[in-house]
Amino acid sequence: MLAQIPIFIAARGNNEVKFIKNKEALKYSYVFISEMGLLNQTYIISDNKDMIDYAKKLGFVKTIHYPCNTDKEVKYIEYLATYNYGKLNNYWPDWIIVLSIDALFLNKTILLDVIRNIDNKYDVISSYNEITDKSKFFLMDNYKINVQHIMTNEKERHYMIDAHIYAIKSIFARECMQYEDPAEHFWAGKFKFVKNNTLFTDIYDINDIYKYSYIAERIDKVNNIKI
Repeated sequence: MLAQIPIFIAARGNNEVKFIKNKEALKYSYVFISEMGLLNQTYIISDNKDMIDYAKKLGFVKTIHYPCNTDKEVKYIEYLATYNYGKLNNYWPDWIIVLSIDALFLNKTILLDVIRNIDNKYDVISSYNEITDKSKFFLMDNYKINVQHIMTNEKERHYMIDAHIYAIKSIFARECMQYEDPAEHFWAGKFKFVKNNTLFTDIYDINDIYKYSYIAERIDKVNNIKI
């Protein structure tokens, strides 16, 4: 079933910081997609032509350049671009997959789990992560206050959509785009959730990517151990 579902990854480049960060993150997406053998069904979407050109140099074979005129268009670029692509090409698959460019630790297991859980009774199949309160480790009191709504008791577990992967029923995605606020309608849809056991992290700038480079180095070292 996976081979029949198109995959869309947004690589926004509407400002210099985002362009630099997403350009680097796109390398990780390329490694993941190529290892999965999914290049022929993966589309890179960007508002920035230079990002599209870079994606092609990496080896992505399908791209969609969608220039954005407003912040709202940038925010919803995955849905606007896929909807527009469908109209232009009369291409309406039953389901689409939206992957986050920031998913450094995304693995094939969670992708396959989401695919296996596709059910037409639902509008969206999404991944979630389980977190516990770690507020005692934060140094700034104001930050503790800001995250109080999800970190209240250190023995309490919280479940949070990690935004790494969404399988979305195509007809529902099109329906969302008819609304003034597509997100409001999206989150009112029927969701089914699959647990993602990979490390959860938010990526805000280039340093958030580079601080995990030691993992690749460590894996290489482990693989080179001969007993």
